[in-house]
Amino acid sequence: MKKLIRIPTPIEMKNLTRVMQIRGTDVFVHWSVFLIAAIMLANVIRQPFVTLVGLTSYLGVLLIHEAGHLIAAQKLHCQVFSIELYPIFGLAHFQTPWSRFDHYVIAWGGVIAQAIVAVPIISWLKVVGFTNFEAMNAFLAILGPISLAIAAFNLLPFGKLDGAIAWKLIPEFFRRQQNSRSKNFR
Repeated sequence: MKKLIRIPTPIEMKNLTRVMQIRGTDVFVHWSVFLIAAIMLANVIRQPFVTLVGLTSYLGVLLIHEAGHLIAAQKLHCQVFSIELYPIFGLAHFQTPWSRFDHYVIAWGGVIAQAIVAVPIISWLKVVGFTNFEAMNAFLAILGPISLAIAAFNLLPFGKLDGAIAWKLIPEFFRRQQNSRSKNFR
């Protein structure tokens, strides 16, 4: 059985640096992410740990989203070639799905993965609230309400956002239902 997550050793710094594998798929991080992280940490002398947790949590949101695409694609028997993380977006490179419907489902995979993580955290925050630890609060805020806001933004139906593809699932679903009913009446 393949390991779920594998970290390569040594990690070689390149334009896109391979930092791990998830379900057999290489995950690359662009050099600019490391540069931004170094600048942020160098300029935050008072609370570098909170900054590091915040940055890691934000990259975690991107990774969770792209891993959602990965899982959806693999469930639909599409090969996933790689995941790339950039400072404000990620990319999952996968084999062209067999149908438009499958492509729409894969587009929803990232948002659903974010929701699976964010909704329980938001529920926790509504019931219990934030802690006395700033680093934990940064983690909770970024993986909870901020992640859900990013997911909602990503569902806008234009450009290269997932919403440009994902929303097509609804009419396709109804078309399939209609076709199914038509075949049953014959």
